[in-house]
Amino acid sequence: METPHALVKDLRSTGYFFNELKSYTQSSEITLETYCTDFAVPYLLKISKSYDKSGRSPRSRILMLAIKHLSDPSEWEIVDSIFGIKKVAESEIKKTSKASLEQQHDKSRSLADRQGMESAEFLIKLLVNIIKMFRLAEPDSFRKKTDEVENPVFDAITRSWEVLERRDT
Repeated sequence: METPHALVKDLRSTGYFFNELKSYTQSSEITLETYCTDFAVPYLLKISKSYDKSGRSPRSRILMLAIKHLSDPSEWEIVDSIFGIKKVAESEIKKTSKASLEQQHDKSRSLADRQGMESAEFLIKLLVNIIKMFRLAEPDSFRKKTDEVENPVFDAITRSWEVLERRDT
């Protein structure tokens, strides 16, 4: 599998990490791994820390999942990680939307759910941008809905998410 890469000037045009990418002079192209570890993860970490400091920790939960699984993946795992995190975030939005319609009376829980959902939406926007800019194709293991196809990366992401959810409930 060829390492996904994108032109730095194209990445700058997205608005994400504009100033940081402006000073990137190593090459006119950047690999997906470098982009995630040098730009996306530090950005998510900064946002997550600001949420924690301001007492909005439900917002940082899904960001911490992304940080964990984008920080040091091997070359073949990074694409699976991006699609796996996106899938978990989409699932969280659906679940939270449904729960908020059913349980409108608990305001503190509703606020935490809304904050978590907003972070999931923010994360999906970033991941979709990465998918488009690096022209990533969804791995077969995500497209096929059979039990025969194993996806250890997605399974690890799902387990991590379950641990984070239990810790906050």
